[in-house]
Amino acid sequence: MILAAACVLTVLPIFLLNRSNDSIPSARCAGVIVTRPPPGLAPTMTAVAARGLHPIAAPMLHVSQRTLSTGSFRPDAIVLTSGQAVGSLTDPQLHDIPCYVVGDATARRARAAGFVHVTAASGTADDLLVLLQAAVPPAARLLLAVGQGYGQEMAVALRGHGYRVLRRCVYVVRAATGLPSNAVAALQAGQVRAVMVYSTRTAEAFITALTPALVPLLLGVEAIAMSDGVAAALGAGVRWRDIRVAARPDQDAMLDCLSHDAA
Repeated sequence: MILAAACVLTVLPIFLLNRSNDSIPSARCAGVIVTRPPPGLAPTMTAVAARGLHPIAAPMLHVSQRTLSTGSFRPDAIVLTSGQAVGSLTDPQLHDIPCYVVGDATARRARAAGFVHVTAASGTADDLLVLLQAAVPPAARLLLAVGQGYGQEMAVALRGHGYRVLRRCVYVVRAATGLPSNAVAALQAGQVRAVMVYSTRTAEAFITALTPALVPLLLGVEAIAMSDGVAAALGAGVRWRDIRVAARPDQDAMLDCLSHDAA
């Protein structure tokens, strides 16, 4: 197994289905399993299809929203490390508060939800911490909206820099117990070229969901990971044809891997 940042892939041969010629995927339309949950799943599927590939929905995490309660705490800024938190921030009184997020996709989601002042850090939670230190004065009150089990380290780091932090869990994530039947069928038919994985938790859920019969099939499949941490989780006890790490921790860099592969 090779971990590589350069995303130059080769096309896997596929087994043609016994159907009409219209429904037979071509060699340039090999399957790509997309493991992210909604709402990001749909636009990623569209982007994969736009590259002449066949997207296969296989969300490995299921997200449910929680009601946000802040009591009398009035934040000077709102901090989001994931776009999944946006769905619980529906109170219009929050939308004029400066909102600091990780990634352009989360920024777009926040603006679409009604937030007026949104600033995005590129890459990781560490980049967000640097941005906050530059933009928000010490002792400011921060609402850190995260998923259950997430954000503890971020809250500790922010408090260490003098911020007053209210951490609230506004969504819950649970792992899927198995792969969807369409993804299983595509793997069994040799029609999967790549699997796109965006987080360590998603990677762990995907590996756990594999049956013993599916594990050997990954020898012919590329894994596309958003980060080195995701790649490490994907390689735990499973052999892939290759594991590719996106040049940057964002979707465009992951999609570039597919674009290079299809060229």
